[in-house]
Amino acid sequence: MAVFSRRLRRWDLVRVGVSAVGLAWLGLLGAFGYAAISQQPNTAALAAAAGAVLIAAAGILYAWREPGG
Repeated sequence: MAVFSRRLRRWDLVRVGVSAVGLAWLGLLGAFGYAAISQQPNTAALAAAAGAVLIAAAGILYAWREPGG
């Protein structure tokens, strides 16, 4: 267990979290892309994709804000 614990201490938790969230978003965008190619997209699907992009952009802007602001 000590070897495993030393390996975990070297990992930056923020980078691991960002990697997990980024992978989830990549999967979501891949699913939307596959659905758009394999079928005729309708207005609801396009609105859902636009909403997902807006939510992601809001999250990036929130994370990128100036500290203490």
